Order: sequence, then structure tokens, then C-alpha cells
Amino acid sequence: MRVVVPDLRRWGRWGGSIVALVGALMVGFSGLLANPTALIVDGERSWIDEGYRTGDRPIGNDLTGLFLPRFLWQSDHWRSFGTIPQWDPHGFAGRPNVGNPQAGNWYPPIWLAWSWGEPSALGWLTVGHLLWLGLGGVVLGRGVGLGPLAATVSGVVVMLNPYIIAQIIEGHLPHLWSVSWYPWTLVGALWLRKGQWTAGLLLPLGLACSVMTGHPQEGIYLGLVLAAWAAWDAFRSLATLRRHPLRKVRPAGDAREDAWRLGRWGLAFLLALGLSAVEWVPVLSARAWAAGPMGGEGGGGASLYHLWPSNLMQLISPRILGGPSSYMGRGNLWETMLSVGWAPLVLLVLGVAAYPDRRAVWGWFALMGMSLWFAGGRSLGLAAVVSGIPGLEAARVPARSLFVVVTAASVLAGMGMEVIGSVVDRRQIVRWARNYGKFLALVCFVVAGGVWASLVPEERGAQGRGIGRSLWFLATRHLAQDGLTLTTIAGVGAAFCWRVLRPERGAKAAMLMAGIVILELSLSTVMAVPICSVNRFLERDAVSEALDRHRPEGPFRVRARDTFYSDLHAWRDGIEKTNIGDLFQIRHAAEVTRPLYPVFQEPEAPFPRHLDADLANAILDCMGVALLVSDRPPRLEVGPVIESGRRGGARFELTENPGALPRAWVVPEVDVVNPSRTLERLAEVDPRSVVVMTTDPMRGIAGARQPFTPVEYRQEHPDRIILRVTTEAPGLMVVADTWMPGWQATLNGRAVPLDRGDHAFRVVALPDPGNIEVVMRYHAPGLAIGGILSSGAGVVLMVIGLRTLVQRVFRRWG
Repeated sequence: MRVVVPDLRRWGRWGGSIVALVGALMVGFSGLLANPTALIVDGERSWIDEGYRTGDRPIGNDLTGLFLPRFLWQSDHWRSFGTIPQWDPHGFAGRPNVGNPQAGNWYPPIWLAWSWGEPSALGWLTVGHLLWLGLGGVVLGRGVGLGPLAATVSGVVVMLNPYIIAQIIEGHLPHLWSVSWYPWTLVGALWLRKGQWTAGLLLPLGLACSVMTGHPQEGIYLGLVLAAWAAWDAFRSLATLRRHPLRKVRPAGDAREDAWRLGRWGLAFLLALGLSAVEWVPVLSARAWAAGPMGGEGGGGASLYHLWPSNLMQLISPRILGGPSSYMGRGNLWETMLSVGWAPLVLLVLGVAAYPDRRAVWGWFALMGMSLWFAGGRSLGLAAVVSGIPGLEAARVPARSLFVVVTAASVLAGMGMEVIGSVVDRRQIVRWARNYGKFLALVCFVVAGGVWASLVPEERGAQGRGIGRSLWFLATRHLAQDGLTLTTIAGVGAAFCWRVLRPERGAKAAMLMAGIVILELSLSTVMAVPICSVNRFLERDAVSEALDRHRPEGPFRVRARDTFYSDLHAWRDGIEKTNIGDLFQIRHAAEVTRPLYPVFQEPEAPFPRHLDADLANAILDCMGVALLVSDRPPRLEVGPVIESGRRGGARFELTENPGALPRAWVVPEVDVVNPSRTLERLAEVDPRSVVVMTTDPMRGIAGARQPFTPVEYRQEHPDRIILRVTTEAPGLMVVADTWMPGWQATLNGRAVPLDRGDHAFRVVALPDPGNIEVVMRYHAPGLAIGGILSSGAGVVLMVIGLRTLVQRVFRRWG
């Protein structure tokens, strides 16, 4: 095949690419442009997700359920104190904020969003990352040898492919922030292997940023890809050295270059680890005390989120299995979206089949194939092996390796675009057009089946999926009604016909195909992206007003059914819940809150035998849960219903817990038990008389003890608590906040031990009566070491970059 690269310089080196990317984004997110203060979320319909029990999936997405409440709290703190809180007092009686792998505290772009403070800031930050992702795709395309137009198509494909957009509409925004560094990191790897240190520093910088965005799973996948690439370089070097020993054939310079290449890989990985140390060192330090997923009231079922055979139909159209609220496949729509769009798929196939650099083609195709294998789930083997490696447990959703798939697919699609514009052999073009026509006939047959299926009544399962053969009928019906996909199929066919009739017009045909790709992905995005006013989730309602009328004095907690009264509602009302929509917890506190999960289960479900109702009541008292709010009555005898009403179409009840304790109190005695019995012992003792511990810090102190006494509790800062009480005898102060190494206490200015009591809470011994002030401060374990390592790596990175730049200047100007 003769390759003639068309002269496309008039299209522009970079300006045209930027204009195309920005234009595609403006079309795709035109709804957000029209309403800049809105959220990217569907505020009207709940979406289908097999990981939830039927009816438990709330309206909203992970943005409103998980990320936005945390963002608003951190933004308020950032603007009030100008610091990052090390402790998070919301949910589970508190847990580390620095050390939570999903906090994303040290990712610099999030600091800008905190300073802005508006709920819509996360959406606009995501749009900015999409543009960064697209620019990276363009630079990566140029780095592998593509021309300006082909590289632009590669950037648009990686930026607006349906899998990326599906993740955004589910609110997986930190996932996208992490993935936006994929192409830049790969570009850094390409340049680093060539010895270009300045540009190669993108590798450690991009990998570190990908890890620190607040969702490390995508950074782990990127690290695995780079590690495999480095291992392949090492294997090739050793294989070559074995075939051609240095002393006989191989030049010494080649051996030195191989050694330098491997050394550059090693240094880049070390720099990436160092730059991100401020993130992962506290995470590892907290890991010894962290709990695994405790099976709370929300999603679960990570084993569902891998590719299924039905997802192959999405290669034709991302809408063929329905939308998020009408999805007919397994799992859910956003995790298993196997689509890059129709026109990019055609280009991908063309690139694999005909791009002249076969070594590059097979490298990217192998990366895409291995990632698809992993996305197929544990039953195919690769995901089970990887997730079994120590430290890689975070790779718990195999389908998210599709982020790697779409990155590789975008490069291959760019290669296909290069082929479209360069080949002038008419016989080759006719062969492509003929094959496309055959596949088009098959699509027409499927569409005809869809028209026929429109006469068949829909049959749905409990989660909205098609049953048996009806899935095919419903899918073909969706395809028959998908005007965008059908128009794109026809447009691609027209482009092939033009190439057959005018084989010398390769550049113009390539421009036409690029326009089809951009238009398809932009319109597909605008069709998929939901926009909703923030007031839908933050405006006050009947539940807020009822809570205001019955709000007790002093700090308190509520127990709520999360799908009815969410974390965002709690932030709006300034109320602390017992648990929140996050899997990161401290082990002992997780064991305390776990007995509360069945409180609002379906009434017909049996109360779990291993969870005692008396224990649940005791925990409600000890955690200071003064109110219970839900759209269904609690399954415990807690207290009277003090108010009921309606919010929208749902009736709710507000239940009072008369036995709720204050946030901190003094008790006279210690009940010393075996460590394995501290939790169950809570149901057997009166927490106003004793505190359950494994040792007695007041051992040896005789005489009368201080009876139950409430303590004044004041939290000036998440990392600092002040407690004041006046006693007439020795006693023990119990604070119903999570105990965790890193908390330190002073008693009237003197450092004292901070013990663990009532299984998960903090206890300070008060041996001397009088006016007492206890101050508790939190210093995140590992933060100082991580900060030093990150600072050192940053200095090394700047020194290497400056040294390389200075050398270039001296070489150029002599």
C-alpha cells in the first residue's frame, strides 16, 4: 500500500485543534452554558442500578449523594480557615479526612473550586478537565506520529466518547479528573523513553495527579499500564542482550541506552510516588484502623459492574440498551457503556486494518484488548489475578478499565483518520466501501427487526431489563428510533462513496469524516447530559422545617434512611447523621454503626439474628441520636413519633429518642471486659453509670466517684474540640466521637492519655476533681512524612527540569 500524507498544514498546527475541541464541548454542554449555576444530574427520575435493592435507588447521582456534600463542607472550611481539615466529623461519629483515599485534598485544581464555593463549580471543573483530556489526546496523537487533523479527531474521541459522558452523568467527577491525565502521562512516557527529560517529566507529574484526584482506582490502572510498558522494555533489552552478547555483536552504546531507558523509568516512578506521598502515606497510616466495606444501605454488588455479552450491542449505538432510567442490560448503564460512537468505531477498525506502522497499531490494540479482558470481570481471570495482588484491592470495579480502552481506541481512531486521508489506491478504497456496505446491510436488517419489534409489547424485569429474547427486540426498536446513529451510519457511507468516486480528494474526505465524528459525539453528549437546578436538592422542605421545630440543644445526631434524607439534605440543615454515603470508615466505629443499618429496612424483612435490637437501641443512645427521620417507621421501639407530614408524594415521620445521651459525659466506673466482648456488652450495661473498656485507667484510685454529669462540648474546628465540666470527685469523661490514633488530649494544659471506651469512643480519665478543661487535637498520622517526601520530590522535579532547560539553552546559543 502506497502512503501519501496529504498536506493539511493550512488547517493549522494547534489553533484548529483547540477550536474543534472547544466547539465540540460547547455543543455537548450547551445546556450547562444556558444555565451556568445548574448541576449535571437528573432531578426527576431515579436510575436503574442492580447494585441497589429494588426501590432504594434515590433520585440523583453520586454528585448529589456523595461528592457535593463533602465539597460544600470542605469549601466552607477552606474559605473560613484557609486550611484543609484533617478530621471529618460527619458520619460514623467521625473519621480521618486526611487519609481518606476519596477525599482528594491535595489535588490543586480542587482548591480553586473550594475558593469559588458554588455547587456548580464541580460541573465546570469537570468541563475544564474534559478540555484538558481532549488537548492531551491531541498531543498524544501528534506524539505517535499523527497529523493535525487525525490528532484532533483522536482528542475529540477521547474527550466526548459515550463511556466518559456516562461516567459524568452519574456524577463520577473525580474519576474523570483522574482520567484527564492519561494521555499527558502517556505522552510523557513516549518522550522519556527517547531521553527528552523536560517533556518526559509529564509522566511522574501526570501519574501523581491521577492518583490524587480523589479516586485512586483510575490512577492504579494508569500505573499498571506504565508498569507493563516498562516491563516490556526490560524484557526486550534482556532478550536482545541474550541473542547478541555485548562482547560479540552488540555495540556498547546500545547497552548503555537500554540501561538509561530503564533507569529513566525507575526514576519517573519514584518521582510519581514522591509527589503523591502526601496523599498515600496518610492513607497507608490509616489503613491499619480502616474498615472494609460494611455493606451499608447503598450500592454494592461491585461484581455486577463488568462487561456482559449484551454490552456488545452498544458498539452500534450507546442508546441501544436504553438510557440510565430505562436500562435493559446488566449492572447499570454508566459502568458498562461499551461504546466510542459509530464513526469512531469505523475509524478504529480502519486504523487497525490499514495503518502502515504495524508495530504501533499492535501496541495500542494489545493495550485495548488487555483492558477489555480485564473489564470482562473476574470470571475471565485477569481481573481476579490483578485484584488479588496486595495493594491493588481498589481495582474493585473491573469495568472501569474501559477508561484505558477508550484512550487506546482514540489513538487507533486517529490512525484510521490518517488512513482515510492518505490512501489513493482505488481498489483498496472500493474494498473498504464494499465491506462497509455489507455491514450496513446487516444494520438495516437489525433496524427492520426493530420496526417489527415495535409491534410486540415490551416485557421488563424487576429492574427494567428485557427478559429473554425480548431484549433483542427492544434493542432493535431503540436502534430503529435512534435518528443520530442512523444519520451517522449514512454519513459515513457517503464519505466512503466520495472516496470511491474521487480517490484523489483524500484531504477533503478526511475533513468530512472528522466533521461527522465531531458532530456525532457532540450531539450524543447533549442528548445524554441532564441539567437540573441546584434548588431541586438544596431548597428547604417539610422535613427541614420539622427538624428545626424539634432540634435539641447542643450537638446531636440523627438516624435517617439515606435514600429519603440524604447527606446533602443533612449538610443543608446543619445536621450530623450516623452514617454517610461513603465506604471509608474506621473499623471500631463501623462495627458500632453496623447494627443500625436494619433499622429502616423493609418491614417484612426479618431482623438479622446476629444484630440484637437491644444493642441497636444502646448504640442510638450512646451516639447521641436524638431524632430518627424516615418515610417508613423504624423497626425498633425507640420513642414517640413527635411529628409527621408529607414531602412531595412521600409521608415521613420524626421519631424522638428520649434516651439519647449528650455528646460528652462523665461516668463513675469502668466495666473491664475482654476486647472481643466490648460491643455486645454495650447492650447489657447502663452507659450513664459505666464505660466499657479493656483496661481500667482509674485503677488504684479509691473513694467516691463522680456520678453521671453532662459535659459542655464545643467544636471550634474539625481538628480541635474543647470540653469543659466541673466535678467533685474522680471520674471518666466519655466523648461519643470516634477514637483514632492521631488524636491527642490535654487536661488543663497537661498532656494525658486518650483511651478507647464503649468500643469506639474516646475516654479521658479525670483523677482530680475541680474545674476541668480537656482539649483534643488531631494530627493525621503520616501527614508530616508524606509532606516532606512530596516536597522533596517536587524539588527534584524542578531541578531536573531547570537543568535540562539550561542545557538546551547553552547548546542552542553556544
